Amino acid sequence: MIVLRLLADADIPVIKSWPHYPPEFAGLDYSLRDGGWLDTHRNEPGTVVFAATENGKLVGFSLLVQGLEGVSEFMVALHPERIGGGLGRTIVRLTLARGFSCPGTARIRLIVRKNNFRAKALYTSLHFVRTGELVKEIQGDPVAFFEMEITREDFTKGEGIMKQVLLVIDVQNEYFSGALPVTYPEGSLGNILKAMDHAHSARMPVVVIRHTNPAPGAPAFGQGSPGADLHPEIKKRQADLVIEKHYPGSFTGTELSAWLKENRITTVTIAGYMTQMCCDTTARQAFHEGYAVNFLSDATGTLSITNTAGSVSAAELHRAILVTQQMVFSRVLSTAEWIAET
Repeated sequence: MIVLRLLADADIPVIKSWPHYPPEFAGLDYSLRDGGWLDTHRNEPGTVVFAATENGKLVGFSLLVQGLEGVSEFMVALHPERIGGGLGRTIVRLTLARGFSCPGTARIRLIVRKNNFRAKALYTSLHFVRTGELVKEIQGDPVAFFEMEITREDFTKGEGIMKQVLLVIDVQNEYFSGALPVTYPEGSLGNILKAMDHAHSARMPVVVIRHTNPAPGAPAFGQGSPGADLHPEIKKRQADLVIEKHYPGSFTGTELSAWLKENRITTVTIAGYMTQMCCDTTARQAFHEGYAVNFLSDATGTLSITNTAGSVSAAELHRAILVTQQMVFSRVLSTAEWIAET
């Protein structure tokens, strides 16, 4: 359990002794060091600094700097070994709740580096909106930032929780009785169905996506072929939208992007087939569009592949994609973990 408390003097040397951030986040490392956020802001009037602990261990910190006309500035930093896995989301939500508990706070602002796509997707999923851009000098170098803010009304309305959709990608006969039988992980179809049933009970929209190949004589997913038809269990379940696509990415040549914007979706959850093809491509597209992405590890699946480039087992291929997704594009979690948090 993550707990926020006021930062103590004894916490500062602990934070400054944390290891360096990994290379892709190296630009943020100054925030932990001498002359960083704590040294610059801690003793400013109106500043409150929180320590985030888990089982008594310091795992992050956040700052709220109260400004004029009910506007506060927000900053957050995580232990470099705790990036990913949802810790940042939890600390942000807890800090916003503290900030908006002050009656005079109407808006909370932050700046995020333009190249920090993961952070931008996180803040968007929590109902922050972009309000501008700026260039700020950091350690002698100009750095481009987006300005973002959230109002008390938007935080209260959404309770800081993302508006989410479940994307069920290409769960079609081709992957069961056709040319490309999925073999790994075992039970993936059952988990896809569990995810759909949970989404329905939680009143979360479900988009079912179906791949077809319009080329005459297509070896797989030919339009009108039995292999291109949805699996019978998918057809039994309610979908808010059914999309037909012709490319691996579900955003390409479809109405998906417009529908997500129209419905003010901030987070997409990926389930379906194949892990390394349409699921991976769609997750990357969603990330590039600014959405927060969940990738269900046991509700996606694939098969062993052999071609002129070599061979790879289904288990190796699936694991490699999950590890890559977790690096930047998605939060990878099991169906049970996802259901528990939604």
